[in-house]
Amino acid sequence: MASVSYPRAVAMAALQAALTSSWIAARELSPLRRRLTRTGLVAAVGAVSYVTARRSEETSADEIVVGKRPVLVSEGGPVVDPEPAFTFDKRKAALGAAVVALSVGAMVGRRQLEKRWLARLTRNGHPHPTRALAVRMGAVEFAGALALQAAEMRKDR
Repeated sequence: MASVSYPRAVAMAALQAALTSSWIAARELSPLRRRLTRTGLVAAVGAVSYVTARRSEETSADEIVVGKRPVLVSEGGPVVDPEPAFTFDKRKAALGAAVVALSVGAMVGRRQLEKRWLARLTRNGHPHPTRALAVRMGAVEFAGALALQAAEMRKDR
């Protein structure tokens, strides 16, 4: 990802939060309306992603440069091994396992938080507990997505 600006990071986090809260709020609808709403959400997010991806492709004019002057092997150029030997990098494997564990933990924790909040809202007699849950989870999703966007920005710089 190219250098991301702060407004773009906030916009992407807001888009993710809106998607999450709309997805949760659709639980109150009838099955047909829920499916139509969620299909529309997926189509809208796909369209926004397509437009932003096309725009970033058009703005990046970086070219891949293999070498200024390629030289044939017969002329004394470097010999390239057609198949490099397989090497197992333990650090990359550990990092991959940590990322998977963190992702699964975040999904499980998010689902537990949803269940706990929905049960509390229902128990306290909220008139629309699913809508209130959607607003709360949207705020949580915005904070999490913004933190990830900020980390990505820091990594790029």
